[in-house]
Amino acid sequence: MSEYCIVKTIVANLYKEPSFKSELVTQALLKEKLYILDKKHNWYNVKQWDGYESWVHKFYISDSDSMIGWDEINIDKKSINELILYAKSFIGTPYLWGGKSSLGFDCSGFVQTVFKMCGINLPRDASQQILANKLCEINFKNTEVGDLLFFIENNNVNHVAIYYGNGQIIHSSGCVKIETLTENKELYKKLHKIMSIKKLFNG
Repeated sequence: MSEYCIVKTIVANLYKEPSFKSELVTQALLKEKLYILDKKHNWYNVKQWDGYESWVHKFYISDSDSMIGWDEINIDKKSINELILYAKSFIGTPYLWGGKSSLGFDCSGFVQTVFKMCGINLPRDASQQILANKLCEINFKNTEVGDLLFFIENNNVNHVAIYYGNGQIIHSSGCVKIETLTENKELYKKLHKIMSIKKLFNG
């Protein structure tokens, strides 16, 4: 058995414990490399490129060294305009806790996937993404298209959205959609920090 396995299905469900009855915590995409930490019967304890650990059933994976994962694909960095086009392509995709594919997204899975399509790796959860290298905090008046908006509830960062421009955001909430962010909206009241993404694209 190799030290890693490769997702062989379009999307693989990853669980908190080695059981289909366990909580679905995230997903992995076709050809994504998963590093093997342990094995119990038909289940593998795996770690993704961002350090996220979970369990995957053997149905979803192959241990073939001939396959390559996303982290080995040479993807040129795209422009911020292309980032928005990628984000818009998922409009209408349903919300799914732990999801990060066209079958369903949670808020941070949506952000992580869109940036991954531009060759940029972000951590899995919103609370981790806000701490990512090269993100710089800015105020609302300086917000530009593509910047990340983080929202807080009970002192915890629990939501993230991409700034779409003209006071609008694109995010996964119920489904992937574009919404106007105004002061009279409940979501605006929870706005915690806005992080510029310029250095992610410009090095």
